Amino acid sequence: MAYRIKLENFEGPLDLLLFFIHRDKINIYDIPISHITNEFVEYLDLLQKLNIEIAGEFILMASTLMRLKAKMLIPRNKEPIEEIEDPRTGLVQRLLEYKQFRDASESLLEQHSIHSYHSSRGMNIPVDGVKESTNEFVKHISLFDLLSAFKTVIENLPKSTTYEIQHENVMIDEQIHFINAFFKNNKTIQFTKLIAELTTKLQVIVTFMAILELLRLKEIMLVQAFPFADITLKRLVAV
Repeated sequence: MAYRIKLENFEGPLDLLLFFIHRDKINIYDIPISHITNEFVEYLDLLQKLNIEIAGEFILMASTLMRLKAKMLIPRNKEPIEEIEDPRTGLVQRLLEYKQFRDASESLLEQHSIHSYHSSRGMNIPVDGVKESTNEFVKHISLFDLLSAFKTVIENLPKSTTYEIQHENVMIDEQIHFINAFFKNNKTIQFTKLIAELTTKLQVIVTFMAILELLRLKEIMLVQAFPFADITLKRLVAV
């Protein structure tokens, strides 16, 4: 049976589009449909290769983008009789509306965090030096950030021109032990430093899946200092 990964509470297709727009500094009112469609489909293909379950809304958005791309390729008259509506208008309105509600949600969460700095009667106060449990396993980072880092590593691997067929047996359990070995001497691990120890594409892929498995088991958390910065792995369970 194929090994499949299912992660909860990650963003949807509109978040992925906003991720591209923010990363590539794209004008949301003038989205290059051809470019963003290719990026979107490429990321879906990467998710499928990693056996990460894709919700139907991602497939629907991919088909919507392809339809818009086809409309944008239709030649227009140089002197149109009447003004033709931009095919991207509907998508832009959806993105702006979604971003508005997402920003409002983040603002409300921030206000809740600020105004919750008080101690009610009988509340347990954490003591310095005592390990505090946490339910926050992904901080300032999304699955798209992790996929972006993984994609960069794969693209930067040395190109191999050998024609000798070799069987390489790399298991997820082995790569989990490989990751845990780093945690024995370090409280945190930089994603790039971890991947730098690997030599083949298969090792990188299986190690990436091992990270997702540890994340699913709530044994690690991922932290990113600022958008598109290097990703840090932090252990939540003692090795």
